[in-house]
Amino acid sequence: MIAFFAALSAIVLAAFLSILYVGPRMLLFPHRRTPEYYQQKFGFSHPSQIGLDFKEGLLKTGDGISLSYWEIKPQDSNEHNGAVIYLHGITDSKVSGLNYAKQLSGFCGRVFLIDMRRHGDSGGDYCTFGYYEKHDVVALIDKIESECHSMDITLLGVSMGAAIAVQTAAIDKRVSRLIAVAPFYDLFSIALDHQVRKIGIRSKVLLKLVLKRAEHLAKFKASEVSPADDIRRVDVPILIVHGEKDRSVKREYPERLKGLNKNARLMIVADAGHVDVLEKGGKDYLKELVEFMRSDGSSNPLKSL
Repeated sequence: MIAFFAALSAIVLAAFLSILYVGPRMLLFPHRRTPEYYQQKFGFSHPSQIGLDFKEGLLKTGDGISLSYWEIKPQDSNEHNGAVIYLHGITDSKVSGLNYAKQLSGFCGRVFLIDMRRHGDSGGDYCTFGYYEKHDVVALIDKIESECHSMDITLLGVSMGAAIAVQTAAIDKRVSRLIAVAPFYDLFSIALDHQVRKIGIRSKVLLKLVLKRAEHLAKFKASEVSPADDIRRVDVPILIVHGEKDRSVKREYPERLKGLNKNARLMIVADAGHVDVLEKGGKDYLKELVEFMRSDGSSNPLKSL
């Protein structure tokens, strides 16, 4: 019997140590999706395949990382005042924003699609969910402003990108509007949800140990990755979008975020999941986005779709 419990204890300890090793890697090293993945999913993986006029660019971050981006030009010759910066979700890339770019480039100025660090064609060893990435977006805004002065900037982020967009808008007052699709509340709560889905255990103690190890590796502070804290400091119009059938981000998160800022509005898209609100919302959803980008934020025409 003693031998049995000793063996069981050894197995539990080994499993615990394995989680402490694997957990930070799962958090910091998201899988990079390939062009082949998008080709199979969307039928395209490059702006040239869907007739978009574009320019490729590289952005150097403050800590020396090269980030890849596409600048999508307007589909007509009319002058447009404004730019949209699309920020993708975890494991995704700038390719995931091509559908948004195709639909929105006729209504605004340029659309910028950027691979966040440790994603797509960009460099970087770690993903930090906005801790460093928000400064990368600020650097992109610097570049846009140096080429086109006084440009109206809308941030449009999806999932992790939505969280990064909130964090960016809190520190850069040049952002004019914020569209956050399926944002998480803070890193700890979404990581805890992910822990339950992956290993079936809801342990705050274990997660704190995993995050502590991740913080050491990537040299960041997980507690500072908190859209809930940052959204209070955003003073521009905010549109929070959530799919009715989203199983990755709890509905309570966007609802609670909305309650933290009087400038925020919440749109629920029927039948949509985590990242397919554009496909499910269709023309009505696009109409709401365009009206939001053209408004001054003083009215509230938004509704559930």
